[in-house]
Amino acid sequence: MSWKADLKLADLPPGERLEVVCRACGKARYETARELLSCDEFSQAYIDEVEQGLRCADRFCRGAVRIAQVHDGKTDGFVGGLA
Repeated sequence: MSWKADLKLADLPPGERLEVVCRACGKARYETARELLSCDEFSQAYIDEVEQGLRCADRFCRGAVRIAQVHDGKTDGFVGGLA
C-alpha cells in the first residue's frame, strides 16, 4: 500500500500543493487540496481515488495522471536502493 491509499484528500492542509502530471503527454500542473476539495466528487476520496478521477488538462489528450506531493518547491519521488 502506498501513501495515496492511506491518506484522504481532506486530511491534507488546504494549502497543500499537489503536482498533477499526465502519464501520456507529460503536461504538468499544480492543484491545491482546497481546489480539489471544492469538487463534490473528491470531498471524501483518498488520494489514489482522486488520481483515478483526474484527467490531463489538455483537451486533446485527456490522459490519466499521476499525483505527487510538493515539499519546499521539490517534488517527492521514490528513491530506490541504499543511500
